[in-house]
Amino acid sequence: MTTVEALESGWQAGTPVEDSLLRRFLCNQADMQDRVAQAVGGRTHRCADLALTDAGVPSPYLNQATLMRPLTGDDDPALDEISAFYRDHSPGLLLSVWPTTDLSVRGWNLVGHPMFVAQGPQPNSSATDGELGAGVSVRVAETAEDIALVERIVIEGYPVPDLAGSAPHTAFGAALAGSEVVYRIGYLDGTPVAVAASHVGHGVVNLCLAATLPEARRRGVWQALVDARRADAPDLPAVAFTSDFSRPGFIRLGFLPITRFTLWVVPAWRSA
Repeated sequence: MTTVEALESGWQAGTPVEDSLLRRFLCNQADMQDRVAQAVGGRTHRCADLALTDAGVPSPYLNQATLMRPLTGDDDPALDEISAFYRDHSPGLLLSVWPTTDLSVRGWNLVGHPMFVAQGPQPNSSATDGELGAGVSVRVAETAEDIALVERIVIEGYPVPDLAGSAPHTAFGAALAGSEVVYRIGYLDGTPVAVAASHVGHGVVNLCLAATLPEARRRGVWQALVDARRADAPDLPAVAFTSDFSRPGFIRLGFLPITRFTLWVVPAWRSA
């Protein structure tokens, strides 16, 4: 009898990371989320199918469950593992790079379909290629105090109302200063008004966070932060997933819209 090997799907446990840009992104994103959760003593779990993190905060957007393969249906065992991880702890955010079945049958809430955007290597670019807007400057967050400032701007600018009034380093630990997840602060006329993060790994530079205070939007700070992060690894593709609000800005800078992701909030059901 002839043995037929399983055809490569691109999402098997042994598929090389470099198989596709999406797979590179997923591995990068999973590592980045681990670092952020670990910096505040949070929980993490990795297996072939999932990368789970819980920073121990009430905002699901900071507790991410990343699928490493497509779901097989609403009874996929990976979904049970996600439920068990967040139960009695914190709400989580399921990130799927594929469309999913209707997971509201599990009591989960659909919260969006952000666009995945990508740009090829820009080896001749630098952080200063783009002309900065009037009064705009950018610097890397290098100290614990800088990370606390990043956290405050994220809470106010994203916004994250669940963390309003929380103590410094509740969600972004001091250990992130000088870590492989690079945070930057954008200034307008000397006032800190925006932040952004990047993570280089697995063959991509991941633009993995951005927040701008409302009064400073459309003043050139966001673009300056994109340019600075792309220059972290100009010989690698740059990737991000973005809201429809920020998508036009990425397109203007030469990014291509690739596909829409799916986001579900996973409640932290409490055991009776």
